Amino acid sequence: MADIEIEKEHNLEFSKAREQAKKWLESSKEKFGLDATYVEGENEDNVTISRKGIDGKATLDANKLRFEAKLGFLAKPLKGKIKEVLESGISKYFS
Repeated sequence: MADIEIEKEHNLEFSKAREQAKKWLESSKEKFGLDATYVEGENEDNVTISRKGIDGKATLDANKLRFEAKLGFLAKPLKGKIKEVLESGISKYFS
C-alpha cells in the first residue's frame, strides 16, 4: 500500500501533458537527486522514481496524472512535507 497517493486531473492534450510531465520530472531530478525512468506508451506513460527512502511511480494519461510512493522508515516522518512538495510541483506544471 502506498504511503502517498496523489491524483490530478488535467485539461491538456496528451502530448502537452507529456511535455509538462517531463519538465516536472527533470526539475525534480535536479532539485532532489531522483533516479527516474520515463516510458512513453500509446495511451499512457509510466514513470518510476527512486531515491534513498522513497520509491514511487506515476501514470499519465489523457485525463489525469496519478502518483503513488512508498516511504522508507526514515522518510515516513516527512510524509506531509514530501506530499506538499509533490502537490506543489504537480500544480505548477499541470494548472
